[in-house]
Amino acid sequence: MNESLVIRLGITQEEPVEWLVWSKGEEEIIASGTLVSAHELHELRERAGGRPVVALVPGSAVIFRRVRLPGKYNRQSAAALPYLLEEQIASDVESLHLVVLAHQGQEVDLMAVDNQQMLRWLGWLEAAGLKSLQLLPDVLALPQASDGWSALQLGKVWLLRQGPHQGLVADEVLLGLLLSTQLEPVTIHSHTPPPALAGANWLEADPELPMLLLAREALRGQVNLLQGAFRPQTEYSRHWLQWRKVVVVAVALLLVTLGQRGLALYQLDSQDKALKAEIREVYTRIFPGETRIVNVRSQVEQHLRLLGGASQSGVLLFLTELAPTFAEVPGLKPEVLRFDVERGELRLQVTAPGFTEMERFRELAGKRFEVQQGEVRSTKGRVEGALVLKGKSS
Repeated sequence: MNESLVIRLGITQEEPVEWLVWSKGEEEIIASGTLVSAHELHELRERAGGRPVVALVPGSAVIFRRVRLPGKYNRQSAAALPYLLEEQIASDVESLHLVVLAHQGQEVDLMAVDNQQMLRWLGWLEAAGLKSLQLLPDVLALPQASDGWSALQLGKVWLLRQGPHQGLVADEVLLGLLLSTQLEPVTIHSHTPPPALAGANWLEADPELPMLLLAREALRGQVNLLQGAFRPQTEYSRHWLQWRKVVVVAVALLLVTLGQRGLALYQLDSQDKALKAEIREVYTRIFPGETRIVNVRSQVEQHLRLLGGASQSGVLLFLTELAPTFAEVPGLKPEVLRFDVERGELRLQVTAPGFTEMERFRELAGKRFEVQQGEVRSTKGRVEGALVLKGKSS
């Protein structure tokens, strides 16, 4: 069939759902619209009819990473991917659904999303009587730029595709911070009017209806989160009971084959525990307000990357002075730290349970530093804000 129904879901069931029916043969939109929330997905059952259904999901809920295997990629080495990803993210990899996007030699590009979020998306579709054979992140439904990134603004956020298998979602503030960390200005092909942000060469791409732009690329691409445990059942699934015993035996043999490798990985993990405990102790001294510590190495590396080429002595001086302040306001958490060597400024992007904690931190920090407060806003029960700290003039 030349017609397809493309749906863009949100992270929560209360978020609006955009949809479009596209005719590939006629190269035209048959119908389009926006549902108030995913509770109304059943209204698209008639629209779907016998058409294939493609579901787009927010790229902000998906993790994109490139990992390097000890050897070439194959079925056996693929079992090590969760261990390698664990070194790069501050999340429990056992709760994630991993999908390999591409591999070349020892390099593997993959994406990951929380298993419970996958179940929620599929549950909404199933409750509405819709069956999608393809589920993909919206950022990978942007056209890929031959040079640089491609971008599209949807509401208050920007979708950016950075390469064949990489993308991100950011509001204008975070996008500005991201661009400021680039060594050289990035060329960005924007399909919506570009923002007034430095750090990038903004080029205006051909304007187009956002959902049409995403639908076209989604229908061309092969990216699909519906793999592994979430692969849609086909007519062959009815033979599962007949072949189940054979599969169980095959899996058992595979586990035996992987036994030695799994044991070696387990032993290496045990040897690392003592060192990680020491690193965790040092980490809590430097960042006493950050109570949720999942992967110390990954979190420290994230802080250091955001600090860029800052003078280590200057950064440590600021962090040492700030340690008691973070300890007195435990609810406040630093998300982004960046040190400007030339200005001698530490720039913080923080979150807190409420405005009281934000004001308390600013008051305490003001005893040691000159504090400038930027934009503060409340989002999903948390308060986000920007602060600039500079040593007081003697």
